[in-house]
Amino acid sequence: MAMVTIRLPQELRDRIDKLSERSGRTKSYFIRQLVERGVEALEEEQRELEAIRASIRAGRKDFKTYSMDEVLEHVGLTRMDIGMEPEVGQATAKSRQVSSAKNPKKAGVAKAKPEANGAANRTKR
Repeated sequence: MAMVTIRLPQELRDRIDKLSERSGRTKSYFIRQLVERGVEALEEEQRELEAIRASIRAGRKDFKTYSMDEVLEHVGLTRMDIGMEPEVGQATAKSRQVSSAKNPKKAGVAKAKPEANGAANRTKR
């Protein structure tokens, strides 16, 4: 078996030590299990991605693609929420709602006029 040296954060090392102590198995056993599971998961992801790429190259049209803005709108975020600059001329529903709230006239929402002499703020006794 080949030997590999890795650096681990102390917190992770402590967790592996505790697993080893509680189970009576070696630290190497747990690290091997984690690496094996991780590699298997990554290989599966790669197979899935390659199948999608092959289908797209073959001209299949049964995969729906979404723009970044469509995905962001679906999850209720804007480009600014994820640190991106907004696209020129592209306003999402959320950004339209925010701008409507800031400027009611543009959204067709009438602003309430204050009552003369502050009558709306007083209650009769």
